[in-house]
Amino acid sequence: MRTARDGFTLIELLVVIAIIAVLIALLLPAVQSAREAARRAQCLNNQKQLGLAMANYESSFKLYPFGKGLPYGSTVPGAAAYARWSALSQLLMFIEQGNLFNSINFNLPPETPGMAGAVPFMPPYEDPNRENMTACLTQVATFLCPSDAPPITTWPGATNYQVNQQTWACDLSDNYPSTTAPTEQPRGIFYYNSSVTVASVTDGTSNTAYLSEKLRGTGTPNPRTDMFVNTNQTSLDCTYLTCTTTNILTAPPLTSREGMSWVMGEMCCSLYNHVAPPNQITCAGLGFPGNMANMSMQVPPSSLHPGGVNVMMGDGSGRFIKNSVALQTWRALGTRNGGEIISADAY
Repeated sequence: MRTARDGFTLIELLVVIAIIAVLIALLLPAVQSAREAARRAQCLNNQKQLGLAMANYESSFKLYPFGKGLPYGSTVPGAAAYARWSALSQLLMFIEQGNLFNSINFNLPPETPGMAGAVPFMPPYEDPNRENMTACLTQVATFLCPSDAPPITTWPGATNYQVNQQTWACDLSDNYPSTTAPTEQPRGIFYYNSSVTVASVTDGTSNTAYLSEKLRGTGTPNPRTDMFVNTNQTSLDCTYLTCTTTNILTAPPLTSREGMSWVMGEMCCSLYNHVAPPNQITCAGLGFPGNMANMSMQVPPSSLHPGGVNVMMGDGSGRFIKNSVALQTWRALGTRNGGEIISADAY
């Protein structure tokens, strides 16, 4: 006569546990991939909202917002030269942030976080009576890509989205030329005191990048988010060659706080350029003569999306640009009037 078993044997239990572990190991990558696909879709949706905001801004004012506003040194005593408003600040009215926009006193500079890395660089700036403090610290969900980590708690007003400056010369503008590279012209959409119109985008809005994304720094050195100190250069190709050959193990970071502030119209926060393809390293040239129109910078977009970055074109279409995109194609996407011919399968 057989007796009933009271439970599983140890071996049977171990086998079941092993099977469950194998199933989890098989399913976990698929779950993570699905989650990242959802985050990437949300990230692209944020960019499209900003693209629509740019179109609405242009429709209202017949030009696109500046990439970097004018500094306040002549009107606000002691104002830092880098405390100037960004293109993102000008779009607030068109992304359902009218109350935030109306709370800003644009007669004063924005407040800025300290950006210093291994060398003194853009110390914190507070405007008179702290009038813009609350606005500058406000976290705007549309400015954040969910694939990246949350902003640091001490300065929540961060951004993952940066507008296209195109040129390597940091403060180059139509009325602020480089003296070391006098033939260099700003051919992007957003740059220092820019006032670009749709009519001037002769390459076509569907062939011109307006906005992309960049991983934010946390203040802790990280090669993926640092802006490295580099020797200043005087041309696009020299800037690219010098930066891409930089030894990230020995080069000091100028800042580890990339993207820290959405209000700052600076290449450390709200602008990128088309010197190098996506997810290559970021550099700023020091030792530049005179003003920052002579400062060389390589600031490519970057992301945690596998293989590339989202780019929002001027016609409102979102493109996923691979890290392997040809250098000349990438540079052609950055210009509004370069006359390049870009095939649809080039990226």
